[in-house]
Amino acid sequence: MQNYVGALFLCGVLGAGAVLPTAALAQSGEAPVQDSTERTVEQSIQDGQIWFERMQHALRTKNFNASLVHVQGQRVELFRWLHGHSEDGQDLEVLYSLNGPEIHIVRRAQRVSYFHPMISPYSVRAKSLFGPIPLGFYAEFSELSESYNAVAMGGARVIDRPAVHVRLVPRDQERFGYSLWLDRETGMLLRMATISPSGDILEQIQMTSVELSDQINPDLLQIQQVGLPPLAQDEMNQQAVQHEWQKNWLPQGFKRVRANHHRLPMTGIAADYFLYSDGMTRISVYVSEDPKAANSLSYEGLDSLYSHHHQDYTVTAVGRVPMATLQRIALSVRR
Repeated sequence: MQNYVGALFLCGVLGAGAVLPTAALAQSGEAPVQDSTERTVEQSIQDGQIWFERMQHALRTKNFNASLVHVQGQRVELFRWLHGHSEDGQDLEVLYSLNGPEIHIVRRAQRVSYFHPMISPYSVRAKSLFGPIPLGFYAEFSELSESYNAVAMGGARVIDRPAVHVRLVPRDQERFGYSLWLDRETGMLLRMATISPSGDILEQIQMTSVELSDQINPDLLQIQQVGLPPLAQDEMNQQAVQHEWQKNWLPQGFKRVRANHHRLPMTGIAADYFLYSDGMTRISVYVSEDPKAANSLSYEGLDSLYSHHHQDYTVTAVGRVPMATLQRIALSVRR
């Protein structure tokens, strides 16, 4: 794997040019990657891991008030993002939309609540928000190292701040990669891009403002008094899976984090459910014997879906990974 990273590094594929069009790169002020005689591949990997840990520490511990733009295809969303710690040590976080439907995501310690005008509010148990920022960005790098390398690429300037460009490089072609731009002073995330194995940009996040403070933002303290909605029904009434399905292939690093049997909220179809994660992204696998689920279909995007009917059951795989990965997982499931 180190040879693979080294080849990409020396060829410049991991530089900013692989993330931005040439014209945008010229405007970004991105500093060129240092010559390999001055900076070894091994040092770049070591520095990349150190910078990733600094980002994770900033997201977990800093009091911040940020605004960001989330771009996915033709969809552009604006958010405000607050995080801080109350005087009694409680971890508080809020993410809410600034255009379109009024969406609020609130985290109080390890309880996350979702408010959306089209559905009833609900809560789940989680250590971080499930939103535009990948869950793996909150994790220690040791939880990701089986599946990714972090490589420091050079300097940049983002929202008028000196920044460091880090590439999160997958160890195989079964998952997406990431480009990160981190504040050189604090390690705070300033910008991010999700990259397909073929080099296409699938998603971008750009902070438009970031304020860090020693004191928690007063707006965050208000959520301490807010009544949060109940836990989602399927979390409270989980049943054991009905069959021990054999999954004959999973990408390296993906481990099962949840398994239960429940009815899908929108269709009422009963299915055995399995959730897998490599620390950065998640894959959900549903296996159902319900005749209403007997369809073969697929959808490819940042979040993809592949459904396959076999004999008397249907397997559906959903996740933020390449379509080929979901297809291979679904086709490997047997009794």
